Amino acid sequence: MIKCINDIDVNAILDSYSKIKSNIAWTDYGHKGRQVGLQYYNDEDPWTSAVGKSQGNELEYNKLNPFFKDTIFEEVIKEYDLKKTRLMWVYPFACYSMHYDATPRIHIPLLTNPECYFVFKTGIVQHLEVGSSYWVDTRLHHTFINCSPQKRLHLVGVVGK
Repeated sequence: MIKCINDIDVNAILDSYSKIKSNIAWTDYGHKGRQVGLQYYNDEDPWTSAVGKSQGNELEYNKLNPFFKDTIFEEVIKEYDLKKTRLMWVYPFACYSMHYDATPRIHIPLLTNPECYFVFKTGIVQHLEVGSSYWVDTRLHHTFINCSPQKRLHLVGVVGK
């Protein structure tokens, strides 16, 4: 359900993020958190196209949001061949509804803590540590829970397999 792909030094990603974060156009999800699209579909809004529920084939969300051109985010997207990539904050004591996705995801935890969990309907609960990238079979029913008083940030993208 979750496979560690490789080790990743997130310091460069966080350094780049800290320099641009004040200019990011976030989509707010209230107490649950916020998201921003790094990629988008056709002529849709580059900031909002990839956030929330997909409308159509997720693999077609392959245009880079121009704001992220020539950044480490573009490099990561290319390295993992990601689609529909976004930054996802989950706020303290928040969780998503139980759901499943059409395609698996790559998760790269950027800021997290041991009280943040992926929960699968089958009963498997797993924390994703900073310093690794993960292939997650989100085609299975799952949710994400932040049981801590701190925000959690992941870079998330769709993969074809």
